[in-house]
Amino acid sequence: MSATLLYADDLDRGIPQVLVGAAVVAVVPATDLRGWAAETAWKIARAAAASGRRTALVDCFVDAPSLSGVNGAADEEGIVDAFEYGASLNRIVQAQPQANLFFIPTGTFASDAAPMMQNPRWRRLSAGFRHEEALLLLYVSADHLAGLAADPDGIIVLAPQGLDVTVAAAPAVTEAVGHGMPLLAVVASEEKREAEGRREARGESGLEEVRPEADAEPLSPLSPPSPPVPRPRRRRSRIAPMSGLLHPKSEANWPARIAGILVALAAVGGLVWYAVTQNRTAPIASQVTDTLTPGTQHLAPALPPVESLPFAVQVLALPDLVEALAAGDSLEAHGTPVIVAPVRLRGRGVIYLVHAGPYATSARADSVLTALRAAGTIAPTAGTRDSLPLSVALRAGLTRDAARALRTRLRADGVPAFILGAADSTFRLFAGAYSASAQATLLQDLLTPTGSAGALVPRAGYVP
Repeated sequence: MSATLLYADDLDRGIPQVLVGAAVVAVVPATDLRGWAAETAWKIARAAAASGRRTALVDCFVDAPSLSGVNGAADEEGIVDAFEYGASLNRIVQAQPQANLFFIPTGTFASDAAPMMQNPRWRRLSAGFRHEEALLLLYVSADHLAGLAADPDGIIVLAPQGLDVTVAAAPAVTEAVGHGMPLLAVVASEEKREAEGRREARGESGLEEVRPEADAEPLSPLSPPSPPVPRPRRRRSRIAPMSGLLHPKSEANWPARIAGILVALAAVGGLVWYAVTQNRTAPIASQVTDTLTPGTQHLAPALPPVESLPFAVQVLALPDLVEALAAGDSLEAHGTPVIVAPVRLRGRGVIYLVHAGPYATSARADSVLTALRAAGTIAPTAGTRDSLPLSVALRAGLTRDAARALRTRLRADGVPAFILGAADSTFRLFAGAYSASAQATLLQDLLTPTGSAGALVPRAGYVP
């Protein structure tokens, strides 16, 4: 395994050279020094942006956000909200004070990072950046390299002590390289340079080729060196040379362009947005079919209609969960989706609110309320239409059958979960419908013993 060795103070000169020809790069920390690694990731992003490359840095540590605050960036809505909860994509891209530099935080906490890293939207997002000749830097754990759906063009490893420590501390990097993912560079600390007695003049290059000696002795006379693993050929997108990126081919505002890419990817799974706005349809086929099986018709699949679903119609308030579930099942049998929300009321104890919904608009909710009254399901003056946009997000990335099975198990444990579909044709479980976090305290108490506790989030998806 070989790589270019860079030192932290040389990134401004070295990074632009390392990244030529790469559009999607995994930046992988191989150290317990989280502060050093996060600051170094920002230095890499700033160095790329300073060269004129439009650069977006994404914090993929969705279970332990690492990059927010290091460069003054806020951890507000982020990649989890965009991929999993349908949050407004126009707001997740944060323009930084430095020209050409953008940041995408993690956003909502995700207890299990693996499903997020395997989300198919990464492929479409990567295709958009390749087509725009921009740079997507994914700050990601080595353990998630194998399952990362973005298919990086290479890896930059952050290892204060250099390449040898990288091999020992991050074996997943070695495995990824063995399967053909290029190791572009290893970034070491200045202390490493000083410890080795390197006295390079400031005007000289900070690049150094690090390769194992051809005649090096094997670690053990009983274990001869393994033959090199052949690297499979990887198809790469054509990227303009650095001089071409200094003058973008369009004068469009880049924050709007990058947000537009995300919107288009979520809506139609690819590059239609770019084709419409730029009237360039010829290159699109090669971008979206590059990794598909030859001989098939490469058409982007239609995505389910995912949207924010903040409204619900309160139908009943019952003191018993079994009664509430039975009433909800009766409504669902007649084609009305249902949310049962447990709440604790002062002076009245626990009640279970049975809601019809969720719905995207107040007009739709009003229509359902009118229909329920007309059908005699509820009294002519009963029921209310409410804005209850928050639910507790539970398990994601499920098949329809798995979601139904888990819903049944949670109901048996006293948690009235419900199912919504996601844009990637998977399903996820939510529970409750609330307008404020204080209303969800009882539900959180019910969830804790089941091991299914999640975050209270704006509800989004589609009713399957």
